Amino acid sequence: MTPPFGAFKKIKGELAPGGVPIRAVAERAGTPFYIYDAGVMRRQYARLSDVLPKAVSIHFSIKSNPNISVARVFQKMGAGVEVASEGELKLAFDAGFAPEKIIFAGPGKNEKEIRLAVKSKIGCINIESATELGRVLDAVGARRGSKTVRPARIAFRINPSFEVPGETIMIGGPRKFGFDDDAVEPMVRKALSDGRLDVLGFHCFAGTQILNSRTLTGVYDAFSRWAVETARRLDFNARLLNFGGGLGIPFSEKEGELDADLLGAGMKRITSRLARSANFRVARFIVEPGRYLSGPSGIYVSRVTDVKTSRGVEYVITDGGVHHALLPITLNKNYPTAILNKMNRKPAGEYVIAGPLCASMDQFSRKTLLPRPQIGDLIGVFNSGAYGYSAGMLYFLSHTAPAEILVDGGKAWIIRKPFRPGHGVDKAIRI
Repeated sequence: MTPPFGAFKKIKGELAPGGVPIRAVAERAGTPFYIYDAGVMRRQYARLSDVLPKAVSIHFSIKSNPNISVARVFQKMGAGVEVASEGELKLAFDAGFAPEKIIFAGPGKNEKEIRLAVKSKIGCINIESATELGRVLDAVGARRGSKTVRPARIAFRINPSFEVPGETIMIGGPRKFGFDDDAVEPMVRKALSDGRLDVLGFHCFAGTQILNSRTLTGVYDAFSRWAVETARRLDFNARLLNFGGGLGIPFSEKEGELDADLLGAGMKRITSRLARSANFRVARFIVEPGRYLSGPSGIYVSRVTDVKTSRGVEYVITDGGVHHALLPITLNKNYPTAILNKMNRKPAGEYVIAGPLCASMDQFSRKTLLPRPQIGDLIGVFNSGAYGYSAGMLYFLSHTAPAEILVDGGKAWIIRKPFRPGHGVDKAIRI
């Protein structure tokens, strides 16, 4: 793998995301913290947008980084957004996304969430079960007295029968996601005959962290062929086909970058074929990546507090750990890591980076090549702009939660303040 360090500026051997020296950020914000470079986000979005056919729109999966300032970067680039909870839906509105550019996905949507989605007239609700469809119908019916009532726009999420060997998948076999592809047609027929619903088309989400473009396009191709045949049998003119996300980024030295050109070429073949289908001539197409867009922009930064040797193994102890950055541990891979104030130094040896928690799992790496570390150095874990802060265990052992920083054009902003979990006593409320 080519390390992602080249995506960021450097000043005299010191990393400077967005043109801001990292030590200046650490001095003002304290450590640990997450830092996101808006310029890298824009490059990721532009890279994908440039290779995809014009008929395919990009929706940012907000779960990957639910910070309003991050979401606004993609909103201003023209992206839509995919949400999966009431909180994410409200965040999408606060970030400036228009209702018609919002897709609500995920199994188990509750009545409150569905009522809000219907009332807000969002672009599409992805239906994952018969009872969920019933909740949407109830929500539309409850608004019958409103002068602004309109049919709810929906798509059916499909769990296809084929699988993706060797990948982290969400399709094939028994799944909690969507309708099995051989059982969905009666529900679609029912929805098409109900005036309370506006059926747009179909949705499929293959999996997550897929780095092989051929695997992705293979899934997209099989899904599109299923959709064409199903729409033909239903005599249904689809207006939407949502291919989902799952576009990965490399997390270890053995992994390569996703081939965006190959993905784009595959999507052009698929959408060109769909445009020739009688049932998809007016359809639009969507992909909904999250990690691919926000992940490379982020670095988790902590400060070295100790360097020690145990039975021949050299340990670098930092003030940040698994409570803030869970995925480097759970994925059991060496995320690309560097000493941010020594980017121009050559490696001096192998070190194990570990956090301050009294828990054996609090270890960021097995062994990582680094320049000789010293107390006060800044350690950066790259590709941390997705599923970092929000996927952590911020309340574990009550350490102060990290700040989040956005840098852009030589300026830096604190976009989430640090806080101490469990500090103070909440007022008890009798229920």
